[in-house]
Amino acid sequence: MGEEQRRQHRIGVALEVIITGANRHGIAFEETTHSNDVSRGGCSFYTAHEISVGAELDIEIIRHLTGSQSSFLTRGLVLRAVEEAPDRMLIAVRFIGPQFPTYSSETTS
Repeated sequence: MGEEQRRQHRIGVALEVIITGANRHGIAFEETTHSNDVSRGGCSFYTAHEISVGAELDIEIIRHLTGSQSSFLTRGLVLRAVEEAPDRMLIAVRFIGPQFPTYSSETTS
């Protein structure tokens, strides 16, 4: 999905993300990775698993705050899956569960 097609502005931030789902062969997995960018309605991240476009994933985004951490739980629909190297896929998801609470302006020019 191109930048002009996104509904919300994405913020480049590396937050800890735990992804649970099934790869394109139907084999269940859980992986801890980091976000590439995040918006209220979606995020992207790198994974070692081959995930198909259209797959649904359980997503936990962990924010480390001073002296504590908070978790945000949602589901995501895979909109884009690009193989960037062997064992390295860039995955973009749209949240189909709760929206991620962001604290920056959501408008774009």
